[in-house]
Amino acid sequence: MLAGELKAWEKLEGRDPEEVAACAGAEYWEDDAVFVLPVFGQAFLVDPDSRKIREIGLHQFHLDDVTHLNLLAPLYLASCALPEPSGRMISPGSLPGGAAFFRGPHEIPNEVIAHNFGSDPEKFMEAGAKLAGRTAAGGDAAIAIPVFPKVIVTVILWTGDLEFAPRAQMLLEETAVSHLSIDALWAVLVMTAQAMVKLGGHKADGG
Repeated sequence: MLAGELKAWEKLEGRDPEEVAACAGAEYWEDDAVFVLPVFGQAFLVDPDSRKIREIGLHQFHLDDVTHLNLLAPLYLASCALPEPSGRMISPGSLPGGAAFFRGPHEIPNEVIAHNFGSDPEKFMEAGAKLAGRTAAGGDAAIAIPVFPKVIVTVILWTGDLEFAPRAQMLLEETAVSHLSIDALWAVLVMTAQAMVKLGGHKADGG
């Protein structure tokens, strides 16, 4: 277990579980001492005692499909604060410190989305829908995806043509920074792109 994961679990253990569940939009099963956390609209059991995450029910998206979920799930529960989503989406670079942070090794994976879906907005929307996404405004196609109940990512796609290359933009709901640090939000964006590609991108169909 990485040091960051260990700290997230330790922080979670220090919070009142009922308060965590109410704040995070999760359930707490007292008899089992586990949280039921929606991730991309699908249920995961988060077990602080064993420090493990596992799927329950039918899933389109699986734990092994992406990196970062083992860190982000306990971290979201441990860090979630009171603000509710406002519905206003902003560029990650607009967050405090975001302009300097989201570059180089922390570049937002917009190109990954554009490369995999730039010629197929229908497949883009289908992949987002499998992650509990809802149609949003913007571009040639856009979808708002609930990564966690209070952390929403909107992905906007502009398809390419003979003159312009396809492009994409990933936006965060403005209150997301109340629940996760800026580096964790970068991991949320990466995880979202990975999940979309897994479900509908070139790698999903062998292309």
